[in-house]
Amino acid sequence: MISRYSIHRLLLAAGLSCGILQAAEPVNPNRQADGTLKPLSAEEGLKLIEVPEGYRIELVASEPMVQEPVCFTFDADGALFVCEWNTYMQDQYGTGQDKAVCRVVKLVDTDGDGKMDKRTVFADGLMMPRSILALHDRILVRMSHDSTIWSFFDEDKDGVSERREMAYKGTRVGGNIEHQDNSLVWNADNRIYATGQIYRYQDGKLTPQKGSGRYGQWGLARDDVGGIYGSGNSVPVSSWSLLGGYPMLNPPKDQSVFYANFLCDVDDATDPGHNVTATGGQTMIRSAQLGKWYGHYVIPDPVRRMVKMVKFEEKNGQRVATVPEEFKKSEFVRSPDTYFRPVWLEMGPDGGLYIADMSRGIIQESQWFPTERTENPKQRWIERYYRTKEWDMLGVNSRGRIYRVIPEDASQLDVQPKLANQSSVELVQYFSHANAWWRDTAHKLIVCRGDRSVVPALVEKLDAPEPMARLLALRSLEAFDALEPGQVTQALRDKDARVRTTAIAITEKMVAKHPALVDALQPLADDASSIVLCQLYLSLGNMRESRAQMLRKVLLAKHAKHEGLAAMVKKSQSLPRHLQKYTAGYKAYSGFCGDCHGDGEKGLLTDGKLMAPVFSNNKRIKDPEYLVNVIMKGMMGPLGEQKEEYAAGLMPPLESMYDDKQLTELANYIGMRWGGWKQPLKQEEVAGWRKKYQDRKTPWTYQEIIKAN
Repeated sequence: MISRYSIHRLLLAAGLSCGILQAAEPVNPNRQADGTLKPLSAEEGLKLIEVPEGYRIELVASEPMVQEPVCFTFDADGALFVCEWNTYMQDQYGTGQDKAVCRVVKLVDTDGDGKMDKRTVFADGLMMPRSILALHDRILVRMSHDSTIWSFFDEDKDGVSERREMAYKGTRVGGNIEHQDNSLVWNADNRIYATGQIYRYQDGKLTPQKGSGRYGQWGLARDDVGGIYGSGNSVPVSSWSLLGGYPMLNPPKDQSVFYANFLCDVDDATDPGHNVTATGGQTMIRSAQLGKWYGHYVIPDPVRRMVKMVKFEEKNGQRVATVPEEFKKSEFVRSPDTYFRPVWLEMGPDGGLYIADMSRGIIQESQWFPTERTENPKQRWIERYYRTKEWDMLGVNSRGRIYRVIPEDASQLDVQPKLANQSSVELVQYFSHANAWWRDTAHKLIVCRGDRSVVPALVEKLDAPEPMARLLALRSLEAFDALEPGQVTQALRDKDARVRTTAIAITEKMVAKHPALVDALQPLADDASSIVLCQLYLSLGNMRESRAQMLRKVLLAKHAKHEGLAAMVKKSQSLPRHLQKYTAGYKAYSGFCGDCHGDGEKGLLTDGKLMAPVFSNNKRIKDPEYLVNVIMKGMMGPLGEQKEEYAAGLMPPLESMYDDKQLTELANYIGMRWGGWKQPLKQEEVAGWRKKYQDRKTPWTYQEIIKAN
C-alpha cells in the first residue's frame, strides 16, 4: 500500500503517469515491452493502491484462497463468507457461465492478525450465488436465475454446510445476471432488504413485505436510522433520503458525484469518458475507526478502478449528495493497476472497510461484450474487444483479493468478535458500541432468535446514554410487540433526531390500537430536524385517524417553504401512468375529499369509526351518475343495503364549489381509479346531470338517489 501523495512522486520520478496525471507518455504499470498488460501479484498490486493519509490498505486474502469474489458477509464471530463466481466470463464468450459449479467459501483469521489463514468450501454446486447474509444460526444465499433464498447450516461447525432448507420459495428469473435482484441487508426496522424486495424473517422463513419499488442494480447500503441507498452503474447513489420501505426520493446531486478521478489509462469501458460507469456494491462508513467519515457513503467502480466517497449535506430541508472537498480531485481508494476490480464493500467487525476485488480482465457480461461472433455489434464496443484481446486481458481470471482499509495505528481496531454463543441479554450491551457492525449484529441476533427473555434488558436500554442504543432498543421491542405507548411517547421527545424519527415510524404502526399517540405527535410539527419533519409527513399519511390528517395539513402550512416536504408532496401526487391524465381530479380529491375519505383505500377513523365510505371495492361508484349526484348534492343517513353509518354523518353538497369541468375531473379520478369505469365521463354528461337535478336543494338519502337513478 502507498499513500496517494507518495505514489504520485514515485511515478513521476520514474517518468511515468497514469490517467489524470499530465505527462507526454502515460505508462501503465502492467504494460510489457510487447504491449500486453501483465497481471500483478497480490503484493505488487497492493503497493499501487492509493488510500488517504493516516490510513493504510492491507491484504486480507488473495488467490488461491479466494477466487472471483462478488460479495461477502461476516458471521457473528467474524468469519467471512464469500460468494465466488467461478464461471463468470472465463473467456470472451461466457462459455459455461450458467453451469452450477460456483461456491461460497468460509475464510477465518485463526490468529487474529487481520489476515485470513483458513479456508473451507462452505457450499458448492451453486448457480452464481449473488446475495448472502449471515443470521444467528444460518447463512442466507440467493443464486442467479432464481428468486428462491436458501438457508445453509453448518451444525457440526467444521466450516462446511451439510444441509440447506428453503427460506423463501421463489421462481425462475430470466434476463441478464447484471439486472437480477441481489443483496441482503439487515436493516434497523427488523427487516431484510434486497434491491427489489423487502423480507421479514420469522421462524426460519422469509415473508415478502410491501415495498416501494426497486432500489438499484447491484448492492445496497443502509444508515444508522434505517435509510436505504441504491445505485445503478452511472448513478452512484439513488433513492436515499427516507427510511427503508417508504417512497423513494432522489434529492439533488452535485456533479462531483458523477465524476471519476481514475488513474488507470486502459480504455476498456463501455462508455469512455471521465464519469463513473459501473458503480455498485456500496456501503456506509459507520465505525469509530473511520470516524472522520462516519455517515459517508462509499461505492466501488471496477471499470474506473476506484472507490468513490459521497457525503450528504442538508440544504433547504433536503439531503444533497456531494463529494468531500478532499476527494474532488482524487478518490477515496484508487489504483492504476489494470486488474484492480473492486466490486463489493462491507464494514468489518474490526472497524475497517473491507473491499472485494475480482482482479480480472473482463468485467462486463457477454451481452455487453461483443466479439467477432456478434452480429452487427456497436463499433466502439467491438473496437474495445480487439484492444483487450491485443492487451492479452481476456484470459486473466480465477483471481481475487479482499482488502481492508484501516487506520495507520492498528491499535484502534476492535478485537475479533465472539457473539454467536452469547445470550440475547448479553448481546444488548453492544447496542452502545461505537462500531455499527457490533450494534447491527447484536440487533440481528436478538430479533432472529426470538428469545423474549431479553425484553426487560431492552426496556432498561431505552434509557441508555447512547442514542443508537435507545434506537435499537425501540426497534427490538417493536419486533417482540413489547412496546408500551408511554415508552414510544418518551422516544418522541428524545433529544436525538434519529430516535425521534424512529419513534414516529413506530407510532404509525401502533396508532390503530393506541389512537391517543396522535396527540403525542403534535409538538413534532415544530421540530427543527428535517428528517423528523419528513418522517412525520410520511407516517401521518399512513394513519387512518382523522386527527392525523389534520396534523399533516398543519405541518405543511407551517413549513410551506421546506423543500424536503415539498419534494414528498410532489412525489405523493405522482400517479400511475394510466391515471396521470386525471391529475387535476387527484388534486381536487386530495385538497378536500381526502379529509374524510383518506386515501380512498383504507379510509379515516375517528374514535375507531370510519369517517366516510372507502372507494376501493365500493360497488356504488361503478355508476357514474350516482357518483356525480352524490358529489353535487351530498348524502345523508345510512348507506347501502346494510345501512352503513359513518362518523362524518353528512356528505356536504359541492355543486357550488366546482364547475362542470372540475366536477368531471374529480369524478373521473375516483371512477377510473376505484370504480372500474371503462371510459371517462365527458363534461357534457356532468352538465346534463347538473341541469336534470337543479331543483333539488337538500342532500340525498340512499333510498332517494337509488330511485332517482
